[in-house]
Amino acid sequence: MTLLLKNISKIYSSNVGKFEVFKKINFEIKDNENIFLFGPSGCGKSSLLNIISGLDSPDQGEIFFQNHKLTNNHSNFLKNDIGIIFQDHYLISELNIFENIQLKSNNINAINEIFEYFGLNDLKNKYPNQLSNGQKQRVCVARALVNKPKLLVADEPTSYLDRENADLVIDLIIKSSKKYKISSIVASHDISFKKNFDIAYTIKNKNLVKC
Repeated sequence: MTLLLKNISKIYSSNVGKFEVFKKINFEIKDNENIFLFGPSGCGKSSLLNIISGLDSPDQGEIFFQNHKLTNNHSNFLKNDIGIIFQDHYLISELNIFENIQLKSNNINAINEIFEYFGLNDLKNKYPNQLSNGQKQRVCVARALVNKPKLLVADEPTSYLDRENADLVIDLIIKSSKKYKISSIVASHDISFKKNFDIAYTIKNKNLVKC
């Protein structure tokens, strides 16, 4: 088992009061399993992925990664064992594509391998502003996987892409996870991607349900 969430609850406070996003969520991601998280914007998908990836902490509950209980600040896990793909590219405009990926890994052989596998060799010396949105997102997938993490977390990775490029990115995520034996959880509001994954969930009544 790659990841286990036990009784996870999350409450956000604002000027108008408190809002409970989750209530005692229990959830697991098995080894080499690809999970789809479906739901409209604002339903809590990003909040759950942020908790899984260590960018946020639950108010209650426990997180276990490969049978080890994680503390609220699991930055080493974030750096070494998880790959993240965000909605936005977060590529540094002053660096070329090779240098952007090098920020994630100094292993030149690993970088060259991922460039070769993703068909990105012709983009190595280009800068982000020279790439299409589809190319940028392929680079982001490569960056997330260059360290061969144990878990890939993708939050709406196709939201800025047309249908052709969106399908290509999802296909690339699935094929890469199988090639490198990586578990994945991908969130999207596009239900058409459900067929590509092993299991699909949505957030309903502050909990996860299969869909």
